[in-house]
Amino acid sequence: MFVFAFTPTEGIINNLLTNFTEYVFREKEDIGAYLDVLASTPQFLAECMELTKTQEAAGYFMTEAALEETLEQIDSFTGKKEDNQLIIIFDENIDAFAGLSDAEKEQYKQRNRDIVLNQYIPAYQKTGEELAAMKGSCRPTDAGLCSLQGGKEYYAAKARLKTSTDKTVEELLDECKAFVETTLEEYISIYRKNPAVISSDESVDLNTPEETLAYLQAHLQDYPEGPEVSYTAKYLDPSVANAGVVAYYLNPPVDDLKDNVIKINGASVGDSTKLYETLAHEGFPGHLYQITWYLNTKPARARYQLNMLGYTEGWAMYSEMRAYEFSGMSEDYARMCALDTALNYVLDCAVDLSVNGLGWTETEVGQMLDELGLNSSMAGDLVKFVTSDPAVLLPYGIGLLKFETMYADAKTALGDSFSLKEFHRVMLENGARPFDLVRADMNTWLESQGKTAPSPTPAKQTDWMPWMIGGALIAVLIIVFLAQRSFRKSA
Repeated sequence: MFVFAFTPTEGIINNLLTNFTEYVFREKEDIGAYLDVLASTPQFLAECMELTKTQEAAGYFMTEAALEETLEQIDSFTGKKEDNQLIIIFDENIDAFAGLSDAEKEQYKQRNRDIVLNQYIPAYQKTGEELAAMKGSCRPTDAGLCSLQGGKEYYAAKARLKTSTDKTVEELLDECKAFVETTLEEYISIYRKNPAVISSDESVDLNTPEETLAYLQAHLQDYPEGPEVSYTAKYLDPSVANAGVVAYYLNPPVDDLKDNVIKINGASVGDSTKLYETLAHEGFPGHLYQITWYLNTKPARARYQLNMLGYTEGWAMYSEMRAYEFSGMSEDYARMCALDTALNYVLDCAVDLSVNGLGWTETEVGQMLDELGLNSSMAGDLVKFVTSDPAVLLPYGIGLLKFETMYADAKTALGDSFSLKEFHRVMLENGARPFDLVRADMNTWLESQGKTAPSPTPAKQTDWMPWMIGGALIAVLIIVFLAQRSFRKSA
């Protein structure tokens, strides 16, 4: 009852489009298989709608904010007919496929066009109409999964799955609060040292995806050497781009690590600094580097199938943080950008855990924000966001927190003997795995050098009065940043 088919980020409306537009024809038989699956979409959507109606009747339906976003996705896609991406991309792939006669190419193109125009698009339109008719059954915007029968238990299990940990919701929330406090302290310390950094108009001096990826690839001196790879980075057509997804990286076939693809939502990447951050996440030293490096070690085939989203997204988020250090911007401003990213995702996780996992109200979330030295006025927007797509942000924020905490602990333990490259090797060499195992690997590494990791820092009640002026200014800036939140999709 808790698997919602039509949520905006993890639902099928946009993810079906990703699967079809990214489908690769390797053999002639793949073309027929693709068309058969494409033609089955209306039946699949109808079955998902039956499940959704059952959920609606039982009181298990998404929030109105989530529904509106999904309906916008449907309208954006169905607004294009002859110029639909499912027609344009298919035609391009058929023209590029070797071994087909002109007559065969035309036959395939015509069949695909007929399916898209006469079956696929109408099925999306019908789905939109049926979803729109269910608006009156939407869950209240401030009602997390805890408000549904069995929701608390389901969310606790989902949180463990999403974060690659066995932690309870309460334990994860405490970790988030402690991390936010520490991050805010550093944020305010930078501001007090250099107040002008707040009004800086610095940006990364790179413009295109190709230029940015080449720059990032050339700055991997602190990472173990990976295999030679090639890549393409393209912008998505707006009709198949999810407004909440900045970009995605397509995992390569296990026997072909060289050819890698990154897709970018241009509407969510407004400047060169955002593009740099995004490609550090999806490319180097993020997903592209992380995945090809590990697969190049020839792990057991079973490892290819294991999904540890907290680890993989956590590494990519951590990669964004580290990439700012060689961004070419001033040290203080680059660090502020990295801290913005950390605060954005980890604070959102704290709200997600408290609302969906523990049943907190908007008032209680506001109290938590005040206790952290932030501004309770953003509680409403945060609650609205986390109830629209419960737990979708946990792999990013918790994963980032885990990697950043291990990085800080290793630096503290080793002092001047700390090697960033060696730390990265330890993080990467056993692939995607639960964070307890990653931490154990780090501890073994530290013990081999006669060191031990420091004890975890508990959450504390901070006296923010000495920071009142700086803290108030910081809170305003964070509100602005939070309004621009977006996520990456695993593909």
